[in-house]
Amino acid sequence: MPKVIKKRPAKKKPVQENEVKSAALEALDKIKERRKQVIMWVSIVLGVVVLYAAFAMYSSSMSDKAYSLEREAYKYYYGEISDKSMPEVERWKKALELYKKSVDAKVTPTALFYAGNSYYNLKDYDNALKQYVRFTEKFSGDKKILPLVYQKMSSAYLRTNQKDKAINILGKLAGIDNGIFKDTALVLEARLYEETGDKVKALEKYKEIMTKHPASPWSNEAGARVSAEEAKNKTGAAESTTAAPGAAQPEPAAPK
Repeated sequence: MPKVIKKRPAKKKPVQENEVKSAALEALDKIKERRKQVIMWVSIVLGVVVLYAAFAMYSSSMSDKAYSLEREAYKYYYGEISDKSMPEVERWKKALELYKKSVDAKVTPTALFYAGNSYYNLKDYDNALKQYVRFTEKFSGDKKILPLVYQKMSSAYLRTNQKDKAINILGKLAGIDNGIFKDTALVLEARLYEETGDKVKALEKYKEIMTKHPASPWSNEAGARVSAEEAKNKTGAAESTTAAPGAAQPEPAAPK
């Protein structure tokens, strides 16, 4: 009887095992790589958060310091200090010193404006203009203070013999919020022309206020200036007509 030969089970190929090991290692490597990326991004985010928190704390600290300095400067500027005997010029100098420190800590619209005013009061018009210009560059959207800045700028330009720039700034004042300050710009321009001796243009601006802005708080001033100038002109005309030249009369002969 023939002998039955038992078949031996086929052995798994080592190649297949190696492939499984390789796939597992590759998966582990990918997991490790992703973990590294996650850790890296978490670290970055945490770093940003820490920096932001530190900056916020620093900014808050600087804001508090700036506010404190500004409040102190305000008291000197308006004389709200215990030493009432302190001369006005010295108060402005002290206010300026504090406003400059406030601006160094944190720039605010009010600190810049009052720093410029302090220079202006001390007749340092060039440095006053630097503060006002800086305000217009940094806080042009502040429509509450900007009109005041333009008015002071115009005056400072006039004090430094820059008449054209002074008039140009008043034009910018007139253009704020669809001309809400047009009448103020006109009266300041009229005063400017009066101060520089151009009475004709000054009267033109006053008359423009009377005709285009009759409800303006400046209309009374404009009317008074126009009336005074017209009265002066009438008086001058009357004097010129009554003072017609006549023939010279001979002097009486001296008694002998």
